[in-house]
Amino acid sequence: KDLVVPVHGSLDRVACEIQECKGEMDFDEFCDKMKTQIKDITGKDDSAPSHSTPIRCESCGNNTMKPTVVLFRSKLPEIFFQRIVHDLPHVDLLIVIGTSLTVGPANSIVNLVPPTALRVVVNNEPVGYGLGIDYSEDATRDYFARGMCDDVILNLIIQLGWSDDLKEIVDYLPEHSIEHVKERLRME
Repeated sequence: KDLVVPVHGSLDRVACEIQECKGEMDFDEFCDKMKTQIKDITGKDDSAPSHSTPIRCESCGNNTMKPTVVLFRSKLPEIFFQRIVHDLPHVDLLIVIGTSLTVGPANSIVNLVPPTALRVVVNNEPVGYGLGIDYSEDATRDYFARGMCDDVILNLIIQLGWSDDLKEIVDYLPEHSIEHVKERLRME
């Protein structure tokens, strides 16, 4: 996890929206609170409360807990800007996964890596043409890997011979990914 920078946040991490607070909450605890404190607007869950009550931050007492997803016009995580300066000058391979590459500043990453760095875009459709990405037959640094992100990355892991490394961490993956990975790796 320390090597991945979730540019637009993460659904599996919960934190206080007040930057000075830095309060965090265990994800499972947050999910439990969602079930008991937040109204089901679809009306499908009979056990859901009839009205919502905010989820309070235990550190500052404000009703400001939410997944760390970055919403439109919200500030990107500070780690994003720190890692750009520290990591990008040394990159020899950039893998861009599941994005339209239309919103800055995140889309600028493809042009901040050294000109010798290879760029692989994993997506259902080619993106980034306006950023100088070239998927033509003559391309020397850009490659488009079409498909569902989980499938393409899993194929890459298998082709690179990293299956044993993945087996060691498979139980730390999101639940839906565990089943998919174990099936592909024929694990029990």
